[in-house]
Amino acid sequence: MASIQSFKRRTILRIVGFLSFLLLCSFVIWTYIPLDRVASSLGKNKHHPLIVNAWPPYENPQQPLRQPHDNFNAAYVTFIKGDSASLAGLRMTIRQIEFSVNKEHHYPYIIFSNEELSDEFKHLANVMTPDDIDVAFYDKLDNEYYGYANSTDQKEAEAARIRMNETLFGDSEDYRFSSRFMAGLMFRHPALKDLDYIWRFEGGTEYICPVNFDPFAFMKDTGKKVSFSIALYEYEETIPSLFSNVMKFASENSDIVQSTDNPKSLWDFVIDDDSQGFNKCHFWNNFQIADMNFFRGELYQRYFDFIDNSNGIFYERWGDPVIQTLGMILFLEKSDIQFWENIGYRVADYFTHCPSNKMIYKHCSCRPSQNFDYDGYSCLRKFFSSGNEIFSLPQSTL
Repeated sequence: MASIQSFKRRTILRIVGFLSFLLLCSFVIWTYIPLDRVASSLGKNKHHPLIVNAWPPYENPQQPLRQPHDNFNAAYVTFIKGDSASLAGLRMTIRQIEFSVNKEHHYPYIIFSNEELSDEFKHLANVMTPDDIDVAFYDKLDNEYYGYANSTDQKEAEAARIRMNETLFGDSEDYRFSSRFMAGLMFRHPALKDLDYIWRFEGGTEYICPVNFDPFAFMKDTGKKVSFSIALYEYEETIPSLFSNVMKFASENSDIVQSTDNPKSLWDFVIDDDSQGFNKCHFWNNFQIADMNFFRGELYQRYFDFIDNSNGIFYERWGDPVIQTLGMILFLEKSDIQFWENIGYRVADYFTHCPSNKMIYKHCSCRPSQNFDYDGYSCLRKFFSSGNEIFSLPQSTL
């Protein structure tokens, strides 16, 4: 009799455990894969979206992409790899962008990759946005955008990777291809030709505060050209000859670049007070809202061509953030740059900017005491000590 009761108890426990497992699976699917959105994305496909090979071909939305405004065009733009970890990071960041800011505005997304992205990848990224938001993919970038410059000696490039194998990304050919693309070639891609502004983001980064204004509209209304959230020092061993090449460009084009004597210029941000050389400060661009007229304009593209033909991207390891920053120094003034004090942002659980205004950060998943702004490796103090006025704040956030 006891054995029968024991058997019944075990059977009941197994049934309860199985039902609990099903409930957990249902919760995960409901939370992370909105099935009604997936169904809309899949159209008339009757297969369950989680069944292997059930994904129909993904079709990009018609051009031009749908925009919420008539007076300017803008989009969120990123570059991504096609592996599952990259997809998870991309989905997380899109979800946060939608929750924190884009649910009120409905700007489209443009996603680049040098790899072939599967239909599953595209559908699972697309379903993180509502039906009225366009998500366009431009994968399989060819050598025109993702590869060596015509002037690059590939044997010398290989020797540089061997020499720099102990430097962060120093031995990576792919890192250099992506840097070259994002430093300048991306702005020539036809997918961006109709855009006035882009919000560059990276999968896996976090937007940790509600944003109750439109940053794109703010950039347009204030005439800002480029914006940033985090400024820091570059690794010296990756850019030994970059600044000398930039100064060579400046001397050969003195009629179009900012004078070092101009108090409104940004030169003080990158010049060391003691040595008067390059202090390695630069703006990170993994969160960057920018005026496309600057980056695809004749001046910046002439500068990028000069940098590209210098081949420091391949013979050293020049990264796109520092290349872009020095381009801003050459052509822009302090008033053209926006620091996003009022947008919470985090990279890799360490590089954090949390708004200092309590009325903002009380709604954030951060506190100002966590800010990288106060870290010794941060260049934000240098940005403000170089004469920049304190950051602008849209009135709706005060």
